[in-house]
Amino acid sequence: MMWAIGVDLAWSPRNPTAAVALRWEEDHWEVEAWADDLGSDAEILGFLSPYREGSCIIGIDAPLIVPNEEGSRPCDREIASRFGRYHAGGYPVNRRWLRAFGGLRGEALAQALAAWGFTLNPPSVPQALIRTVIEVFPHPAAVILFGLRRMIRYKRLGRGLWIRGLRRWHRQLLTLEHFHPLLRWPEAWRSSLPDRKTRRALKAWEDRLDAAFCAYVAGYVWFYGPAGYEQIGDLQNGYVIIPRRIG
Repeated sequence: MMWAIGVDLAWSPRNPTAAVALRWEEDHWEVEAWADDLGSDAEILGFLSPYREGSCIIGIDAPLIVPNEEGSRPCDREIASRFGRYHAGGYPVNRRWLRAFGGLRGEALAQALAAWGFTLNPPSVPQALIRTVIEVFPHPAAVILFGLRRMIRYKRLGRGLWIRGLRRWHRQLLTLEHFHPLLRWPEAWRSSLPDRKTRRALKAWEDRLDAAFCAYVAGYVWFYGPAGYEQIGDLQNGYVIIPRRIG
């Protein structure tokens, strides 16, 4: 059995983290499990623990390797340069800045997964039996996979714009059912918004959608191997995996 898992990691344990697990079924991905209310690192590892044995690739939206105390990682500077015109560049990442949000959670999670036998090396061949964790970044990944002229805005907006942005992002993600490999969505995911549209419910839905996309990106990278991704950066200074659109 092959698993692809996405983690939309909150930078502080005071905020909820979302995670989604996909299961490979011969020629497509199926949504197996999800959570959008994980708090501590122990809770996140508890969600991941059923997949600690066997083949699995985990895509985490958070910095996993941050050697620099100040400034920015080279990979973040390159992403900002290349994807800034799409409004899909990231923030400068350094250890001092991350501590202000509660610590280097991505590094800590990667180290915990390494103790389980996971590696930080991205796939070297397609569809290998691997156990690896990679850093992903949904915004530039969406620009590439969906051919966007501009990132879909759905974060840190007023309520009306937030809801419209989430609906658009949800519609875009549903098109993954027509990709190769395709992702088959469960019925519970087809409604564009939760029934209760409180701020908390909307944020949980946003995080869950992002985690699902991180999982798909990880699964896409596993399926195609090096032909299907670009590694920006390296294991010494930090890297981000960006998918390449195939077909």
